[in-house]
Amino acid sequence: MTTRLSLPRILITGGTGFVGAHLIRLLRLHASKIAVLSSSGRPPSESDVEYFEVDIRNTDAVRTIVRDLDPHHIYHLAGISTVEASWNNPRLAYEVNVLGALNLFEAALQLPSPPRILNISTSQMYAPSDRPLREDSPIQPNNPYAASKAMAELLVAQYRERPVGVITARPFNHTGPGQSPNFVLSSIAKQFAEIEAGIRAPKLTLGNVNVERDFTDVRDVVRAYWMLLAKGRPDEVYNVCSGSLVRLRDIIDLFQQSTGINVAVASDAKYIRSSDVPRVCGDSGKLREETGWLPEIPLKKTVEDLLQYWRRVLA
Repeated sequence: MTTRLSLPRILITGGTGFVGAHLIRLLRLHASKIAVLSSSGRPPSESDVEYFEVDIRNTDAVRTIVRDLDPHHIYHLAGISTVEASWNNPRLAYEVNVLGALNLFEAALQLPSPPRILNISTSQMYAPSDRPLREDSPIQPNNPYAASKAMAELLVAQYRERPVGVITARPFNHTGPGQSPNFVLSSIAKQFAEIEAGIRAPKLTLGNVNVERDFTDVRDVVRAYWMLLAKGRPDEVYNVCSGSLVRLRDIIDLFQQSTGINVAVASDAKYIRSSDVPRVCGDSGKLREETGWLPEIPLKKTVEDLLQYWRRVLA
């Protein structure tokens, strides 16, 4: 067996995205080497991180990179990660999210000393419920993104006889500085920053502001990922969420309090999905009990940091 270092070598797939950037900042404190596998041609933003431009659908390329890096830990973030993108190209969503995961798992778990793997899935696969969703709640994917992530989870069954398996995280809504304005809280923050800059009238354009969601700061989410790879059990699924519901309208009020600006809110049908449910809340009891993780960043702080991020971008 290969001797493990006190600080592990880490591979992150999809590490050039929003979550990946925050994960890298955290893992720098806990790794001897960090490598990122991504299909993006974006130049490296971190001088001490190795970047490899690889299409995760390419079986041979993935196998070669994983073999050469021989990582101790893998964070599998790569994928088609929005509902809209999955509807625009369902075949691509299945190829990347299912076959890409299969390529990675096969390459990693055939190494002489297999790594611990964290597979990032999604809470969107759960069936609607008025109760907090647990890991054993019924699933009912209603879009290609959620369905492809559910399929990727099922791949784990074929590795249960291996000495090191796959841990799965199902994150609920998460946000924070650096997130695309295609996501609702970042969109709200950007619109408020534009109002402050005088380039937008004091009016927000959104979808249904009466929905209730379970939001967690991305910096708490990546800390949960790190703790899951350290303490989570292979072949198990863990919800990553705050466990608290908040109405979108109330979050807008937090933005108004932070900026001192009162806004009108206009509803635009293009931001409303027919599949949207009124309430989505998770139960993270399993994650908390087995790892000791607790969310630490209050929503007010997340709102303020989102505003600061968009102020800097617009400046």
